[in-house]
Amino acid sequence: MKRLIIASLLTVAAIAPAAAKDSKCTTDTLVVVTTPAMHCSNCENRIKENIRFVKGTKRIEASAQCNQVTIIYDNRKASYDDYKAAFAKIGYSIETGKGHDDAADRQ
Repeated sequence: MKRLIIASLLTVAAIAPAAAKDSKCTTDTLVVVTTPAMHCSNCENRIKENIRFVKGTKRIEASAQCNQVTIIYDNRKASYDDYKAAFAKIGYSIETGKGHDDAADRQ
C-alpha cells in the first residue's frame, strides 16, 4: 500500500511541472476612466455589481476619488469591447487608462 501511494505521489510530482510549462498567462488588466465621473461609493458599487457579470472577470476595483476602474480578467473569455458594452448598459462610457494596450485588441 505504501509503495502505491509513493508511486502515485512521484507520478504527480513528475507531471505537475510539465503541465505548468504548457499553461499560458491568460489574465489581463484593464484600467478605465468612466464618463460620467463616479461621485460616491454607490457609483462604485453599481459598477462592481454589474460589471462582475462579464464572463472572465476575476476582480474589479473601483475608485470614485480617482474616477478609475481596474479590472482583472481572463482575456480568453472577455475583451475590451465586452466591458465597453457592459458599461454602456449601466449608463457609462469608458476610455482606457494605464495598463491596457489598444493595439492588442486590434490583432
